[in-house]
Amino acid sequence: MRAAPKTGPATIGFQRCFSSSPEEVSRQRVWRWGSTTASKLSKQDVVEVSEEPTIMEDYRGVTSAACGSGHSAIVSDGQLYTFGSNKWSQLGWEADRGASSIGTGADPGLVRFEDPDGLGGSGRVESVALGAFHSAAITEGGKLWTWGWGGSFWSGAGALGHSPNSSAPAPVLIKHFAEDDEEVRQVVCGSQHTLVLTAEGRLYTTGKGEYGLLGRGDSQDEPEFEEVEYFHQANDSVLNPQEVPRIVKVAAGHNFSAALSASGELWVWGRNDHGQLGLGEEAMGDMYSAERYPRLVRTLPIEGHRIIDMACGEHHVVCLTAAGALYEWGNRFWLEPHPVSLPARYQEGLKGIVKVSAGDKCSFALTEDGSVYSWGAKSSGCLALGNEIVKKNVVEPTLVPAEAFGHQRVLDITAHKWRVLAITQEAEFKA
Repeated sequence: MRAAPKTGPATIGFQRCFSSSPEEVSRQRVWRWGSTTASKLSKQDVVEVSEEPTIMEDYRGVTSAACGSGHSAIVSDGQLYTFGSNKWSQLGWEADRGASSIGTGADPGLVRFEDPDGLGGSGRVESVALGAFHSAAITEGGKLWTWGWGGSFWSGAGALGHSPNSSAPAPVLIKHFAEDDEEVRQVVCGSQHTLVLTAEGRLYTTGKGEYGLLGRGDSQDEPEFEEVEYFHQANDSVLNPQEVPRIVKVAAGHNFSAALSASGELWVWGRNDHGQLGLGEEAMGDMYSAERYPRLVRTLPIEGHRIIDMACGEHHVVCLTAAGALYEWGNRFWLEPHPVSLPARYQEGLKGIVKVSAGDKCSFALTEDGSVYSWGAKSSGCLALGNEIVKKNVVEPTLVPAEAFGHQRVLDITAHKWRVLAITQEAEFKA
């Protein structure tokens, strides 16, 4: 890896923060829901247990969660549990690959982190990210681990960042980050690529390079993590034209990527066949349209908007501005940012939004009082609004009834493809 100048610590300041009190953490529960119908394109896709939020009774103290295309994960008391499909060894433990690739897949199992070289630290899990065929986790001290499918000659590179074309049924430590004393702050997984953001604001990518997925100007696969150097010399910022952007959050869709700067601007790259890059008609060509270097979504900063959170769905992006407005693009509906809700200062605008999340043709907004709004396609199975409310598609953010979560306050929500997880907090019991 090529060294780059240090830019100061990056803070992922737009994630939902959890309670710090051990007693409060002990009351954090997790709910699961999503599509209960397998994909017509793949009869091996596992499904969710219900289209309505269902509590996972055996788990308390949940601090982090993630969804992949066919599997999900939760972190409880520093330990990682995964469930769903293990067709590509993406669960990280010895679940039967055949039996767990049908129905609802495998029940939750414990993932163990073993490092004979002693570089992996305590192994206590802080966060997790899941893709279509692989998984990644960050353990205490910013150590990065990946596992799952490693790629093939016909299908291209996997996104593990180690052992080209070799799958890993259990977590493998990415040693060069540990050996270089680089602390990993965030990891996200696309279908076949992975992005990593370090504490110093450096961005690394690995995996399939098709359509410029890796952001380095070409379409070559990269079996190991290499730095995206564009942001060391970028001069295209609208809000801070005299400064290179400091990246504070990254996201990945099925075949594209996004990076958010501290100044509130968004850069995108990868495939653009669904208008998921939000660059307008001038960037749309044929079905192979793509951007191989990061490109700034200029529409919002030109109009004075500053983005404070964003999420990539399968083929779309949803973002939240500092004024409390929601914008969305992609899914072949909008080629550039389109307002979904008014700023919070307007009577009709949603109030107190703190986080957004997205799956396949579905989006979510979480408010500071623990309410969830959803919108998108009924066919996603993820809206949690009830069939009596949803007839086809929901075009405006709609409040998910509080009873869907047993009137518990929602602390965090995450989605991928047709799967959703939400972390709630039970009310304190008083005798």
